[in-house]
Amino acid sequence: MKNTTEVLIIGGGIAGVSTLYHLTQMGWTDVMLTEKLELTAGSTWHAAGNLPHFSNSYNIMKLQQYSISLYAKLQQENEGGVSHHQTGAVRLAHTQDRMDEFERVVAMGEMAGLRLEMVDTDRLKELYPHLNTEGLLGGMWDPDDGHIDPTTITNAMASRARAAGATIIRQNPVESIEQQPNGRWKVTTAKGVIDAGIIVNAAGFRANEVAKMVGHQLPMCSMEHQFVVTDNVPELEKLDHMIPMLRDPDVSYYLRQEGKGLILGPYEPGGIPWATDGVPAAFGQELLAPDLDRIEEIMCTAMEQIEMIGTAGIKTVVNGPITYTPDGHPLIGPVHGYDNYFVCTGFNFGIVQGGGAGHFMAQWIVDGHPELDLFELDPRRFGDYANHEYTVAKATEVYANEYQLGYANEYAMRPAMRDQKTVPALLRQQQKNAVCGAYFGWERASWFAPEGQPAKEVHSFRRGNWFEAVAEECRLVQEKAGVIDLSPFTKFEISGDGAYNWLESISPNQTPQDVGAITLSHPLSRNGGIAWEYSITKLADQHYYIMAPAAAELLVEDWLRQRLPADNSVQLNNITRDYGTLVLAGPEARRILSKLTDTPLDNDSFPWFTGQQIEVAGVPVRALRMNFVGELGWELHHPIEHQLALYDALMEAGAAHGIGDFGLRAMDSLRLEKGYPMWGHDLNLEFNSREANLSYFVKTEGREFEGKAALQESRGDDEHRLVLLSVDSTDVDASTGMEPVYCNGEIVGQVSSGGYGHRIQQSLALAYVRRSVLDAELSVKVLGNTYPARRIKGCAYDPSNARLKA
Repeated sequence: MKNTTEVLIIGGGIAGVSTLYHLTQMGWTDVMLTEKLELTAGSTWHAAGNLPHFSNSYNIMKLQQYSISLYAKLQQENEGGVSHHQTGAVRLAHTQDRMDEFERVVAMGEMAGLRLEMVDTDRLKELYPHLNTEGLLGGMWDPDDGHIDPTTITNAMASRARAAGATIIRQNPVESIEQQPNGRWKVTTAKGVIDAGIIVNAAGFRANEVAKMVGHQLPMCSMEHQFVVTDNVPELEKLDHMIPMLRDPDVSYYLRQEGKGLILGPYEPGGIPWATDGVPAAFGQELLAPDLDRIEEIMCTAMEQIEMIGTAGIKTVVNGPITYTPDGHPLIGPVHGYDNYFVCTGFNFGIVQGGGAGHFMAQWIVDGHPELDLFELDPRRFGDYANHEYTVAKATEVYANEYQLGYANEYAMRPAMRDQKTVPALLRQQQKNAVCGAYFGWERASWFAPEGQPAKEVHSFRRGNWFEAVAEECRLVQEKAGVIDLSPFTKFEISGDGAYNWLESISPNQTPQDVGAITLSHPLSRNGGIAWEYSITKLADQHYYIMAPAAAELLVEDWLRQRLPADNSVQLNNITRDYGTLVLAGPEARRILSKLTDTPLDNDSFPWFTGQQIEVAGVPVRALRMNFVGELGWELHHPIEHQLALYDALMEAGAAHGIGDFGLRAMDSLRLEKGYPMWGHDLNLEFNSREANLSYFVKTEGREFEGKAALQESRGDDEHRLVLLSVDSTDVDASTGMEPVYCNGEIVGQVSSGGYGHRIQQSLALAYVRRSVLDAELSVKVLGNTYPARRIKGCAYDPSNARLKA
């Protein structure tokens, strides 16, 4: 057996084999895969093999699109050896909300180059004559959907990887893993020890066994999933072609042809976690005991909709384990706290995602990041709150909601395992009817329901029950003063003799040189894309305070740690949990704060974009004069144990000035009016600083920093610019993102985030638009309708920043 390799992949399911194949396609041939049993022996072999393009995430849609295109290509090359059936598929809609979801996905599909189509009930009947359309409003048609045999496609990729020089070792379970001082990995297997530069954990439902050997736990578990295979159906025996797939997300099942029979796969609300205490050592290609009682109700409804199901006998019930993560998306990327270690696992749609996952995983290894910004799949999107109990509960919840409508806030407001991370001020907010959601484990106020109304969001793709309440919160900040808790900010202190020089090496913007000065910076990837963003305040000589997005905490910590000087001249201290952040903003902010501190707050004494250490109501506070809402105000950073005292003091001092609370929805509306881009939405690896209109924050002269060369080399090649658009819609907003932008009927851009600006009473969208048409007549498609849009140069509210600098 070969004993040394640059990359060792652990697991021979479709994700592991795809990663191996794509590494060889990128020229890396010193690569190996080890499999405990046989290729496809885990969940791959018993998967239904469905191939939908459909997703509420544009990037996942692109990932699945890549898989399907790859499989079609390999089928052609194999001259039929890959069993790929392009049957098309219909999705059914019983409600207007479902039709809204389909409209949104069809528009995303248009940007991706897919042929998705909205259809009425007559067209549904034409596409699927066996369907009873009673109670349906319409549906969606994807002519390129279908299914594939998982074993043949996995073996096709394995064969090509071997031919390119890769090594595959079967019947070779991993027994231990140890990282050596030089960063390489010592992997002990049944057939010998392997020295690997990089390891990829693609072990499927055994991935946590591998993770345990490394020294961590992954947020994933297995769920039982059943599907029924019928005997031959007379109606199908008469046909010389396959009928389309059918999915009814409102009833929660899929149906497709298998031979001359059918496969019916329900997702029942009472899903069963499997092997939560560990996968049995001897478990291989077995199936689990069937339990039709769990899916009986869904099956009966399906029989009412498609009568021929009820006439067919059951040939087989397939009940096997499939992996789930707490949000239903796979884990693809680096693992927090480790170098040269990746995971590619946690797939509940492994076959349709496996080809694309291997492609992007190989790019992550070879290039340092994939071509798409896949933070939504990065395992570091979960923190330490995502322990075993949390994962099992959330995975069970996700399984029951497999076909849930893709509302923007719906997942955050699901009930399972809430209050994982809280701050003291949350108690006061909840007493004031806060409607909360969970974001990176933090329980946060999204908006505040009026007194007497339930603190519950009624989800919608349109303007929902939050709309008027959020409008009031925005008016509060504009006319009086509001307080929002932003304690979940990722926060680091950086110090040491080498702190300044090191920060200069990673920051495109100049590191602040005067005590109290603040700058914004957007570190770059190898190709000049925006990796993340932070504000940095100089506290003292060689002592700095950094704030970054809450959800980016683990990504940022890894990014910084991996670049620290080896001579210990820089110390990095994560103080996220130690410090809270209350933001006081609005025209009354100075008067309110002045009641609680002796520090002068006038413009000369406390200029905009500076910070000072002050006392507020006896609480030590790092007061930073900046905010994300475009009004006079301060961020008040404080030891978390003082938060209630500080919050109560602000409310008491501000009572006479009309102070109140505002939440994340209001903040999003306010920042859109200012044209402030947000990381994870408007800022990502796919666009550089120029494209994102952040050139002001890049200082190149006389400085060398990571990504500078790539940024300069790309000058002139930038096709898009991030612009603020005013959208002439009346009852809907581009609030979910990834809506297409048109010019003369041609797609020329994509919305990155949008919503309603309550101060200016206008629907807004931030969008990346082709530079060549920035001043042309544009339009944005929202939920199937196209609305005129015009570019706003600068920002929509207070373009001179007079209110900020008041």
